[in-house]
Amino acid sequence: MKFKIKHIEEAFRIKLKKHSISLGLDTASKTGYCIATTNSKSIILDIGFINIDVKGIKDKVLRNELRYEELYTNMKKLIKKEYTVVIENVFHSFNAQTTILLARMGGIAWTLSKVIGCKIILWKTATQARKALGLKCNVKKIIVMQTVNTLLGTKITNGDEIDAIVLALNGLIEV
Repeated sequence: MKFKIKHIEEAFRIKLKKHSISLGLDTASKTGYCIATTNSKSIILDIGFINIDVKGIKDKVLRNELRYEELYTNMKKLIKKEYTVVIENVFHSFNAQTTILLARMGGIAWTLSKVIGCKIILWKTATQARKALGLKCNVKKIIVMQTVNTLLGTKITNGDEIDAIVLALNGLIEV
């Protein structure tokens, strides 16, 4: 999706870096990603979704090993040295095992980004990332999705991709 930088800056009341690339990652078994690329006048948002399906695996250890292996393989293809990488920090679940799983998945993305040599790697909570764009922070994901779609003039139905867009835009904010 291509937009005028001015449109994004006005919609979110931010100033974006020009000639930059940011990768936003909402890591989980269902990982949303957005590569946001700017030039002097426009921004391209290349969004995608990695679905690691482990439903058929009964053994919990094997299931998680597959998740980590699949995420590693996909991230290795996705992350490039020239990217500013913004990874969503772990949402503290009431289930400790889920929190551990999400932390490990984020750690895989961080480690790969570091090894590849990305310039900047940021951790942002969903709340921090939303706040930086002037979005309501403590609302349901569907509200964030509707708001971002309205501001962008899009009809994206995947909440993880919306989160990835928010993260990628955070990586382009001029400070």
